[in-house]
Amino acid sequence: MNGGVDQSMKKIDKTKLSIAFTNKELCTRSGTCIGICPTNALSIGKDFYPELDPGKCIECGLCAKTCPGGKVDFSELTQTTFGHNNVAETFDGHVQRIYVGHAGDARIRKGGAGGGVVTALLWDLLKRGVVDGCVVTRMNPERPWHGEAFIARTFEELLASQQSKYIIIPVNAVLQEIRKQKGRFAIAALPCQIHGLRKVQKEKPAFMKRIHAIIGLFCASSLEPYVAAELMQCRNIDPQDIKNFNFRGGEWPGKIRAIMKNGQIRNLHYSNFKDGAINYLTYLYSPFRCQTCVDGVSEFADISVSDAWTRDEAGNYLFQSQSKLLARTDLGVRIMEDAIAAGSLVARDVSDDKNYQTHKLHTKKKGLNAPIRVARLLHQGKAVPIYDRPVPETTKGELRAERLESFIMSLGRRRATRFPLFKFLTSCYGILFVKIRQYIKSRKYRKK
Repeated sequence: MNGGVDQSMKKIDKTKLSIAFTNKELCTRSGTCIGICPTNALSIGKDFYPELDPGKCIECGLCAKTCPGGKVDFSELTQTTFGHNNVAETFDGHVQRIYVGHAGDARIRKGGAGGGVVTALLWDLLKRGVVDGCVVTRMNPERPWHGEAFIARTFEELLASQQSKYIIIPVNAVLQEIRKQKGRFAIAALPCQIHGLRKVQKEKPAFMKRIHAIIGLFCASSLEPYVAAELMQCRNIDPQDIKNFNFRGGEWPGKIRAIMKNGQIRNLHYSNFKDGAINYLTYLYSPFRCQTCVDGVSEFADISVSDAWTRDEAGNYLFQSQSKLLARTDLGVRIMEDAIAAGSLVARDVSDDKNYQTHKLHTKKKGLNAPIRVARLLHQGKAVPIYDRPVPETTKGELRAERLESFIMSLGRRRATRFPLFKFLTSCYGILFVKIRQYIKSRKYRKK
């Protein structure tokens, strides 16, 4: 020692850091703080939370300013994204045009969870030279039960990124790599990740000009990173024996399955993803921060995408293996028009059709239950994200429904209750619950 300070023991002012270092439960694990840190003092740690190297931290405060976890200012995000501060009054957010469609390339359509539209849009931008790379996700080749973000630069790499990954992935950490490279990029991201990107845009506008387009995904909830491992444990599968993991593999709407190294495909639940597994997953494996998120439609993307779950009067899906696309910005409209003109995307404009409003259940979960939950917990003195959006008017029945949902989700916070319950629900014994749910849905559509 020469009398200097041991930098690894340096005390850091936590108010200059992202929310993870003062309240982990409010961390979105978007990776924004990791990606934007000018000294690379942050890295991805256990369960994908950020970890700090105090010796590298210069306390610039940038990660705190761009953190989407503790505070989400919709007025500010609206100004940054759309150039005005007229916050949208509907759950859908600001929308210019609505489309329903699928990828024009048969290979992309076949590989996508909802017709491959996100990949089709990104490939159109890439092949026309509008961008030099696309930030997407895949299951980690070395640890297929975990996801990772990467920059795709070829058609084959984009194909490898297909399929929805509902597991937590710190996508914005890739900004760290982009800072070192030249060119322009497009990014596919979730609402919280987009909140972080728009905050970066405000703080570092010159840098964010290199992010040419943001394609947003509808999101009911991300899932804790241990969900895939527990799914396999339910079926006595050794993670070391798998080659890949699909959340929506096979015929639309897909099934959760493990692809074994010997080529065998092991389905990890009964029924299909939509009618069965997703309903259990978002209750038992939803992080607290996701339960208190009020943006389920990627309000601040250029284009937002969701499966087109629209049904006819008999309850049958009208657009199997297709997606709904909400073009929000002028750029988003141009991207859609260019992709359709080039044949990269096959889509039709349904802007005037009221059936293509946001799904009612999704609106209830994120647009009603989540704000009620935030207000209730805040009243109890508990730490929650701070929003500048008022709580919708509610009935006593809606208040009770939120409490029931919160109770069910609380069962997922402990493995002792979560694991046996999930194992039962995804076993053959859980088929009864799937059938009951399908019956209730069929009666609802017959009444229309």
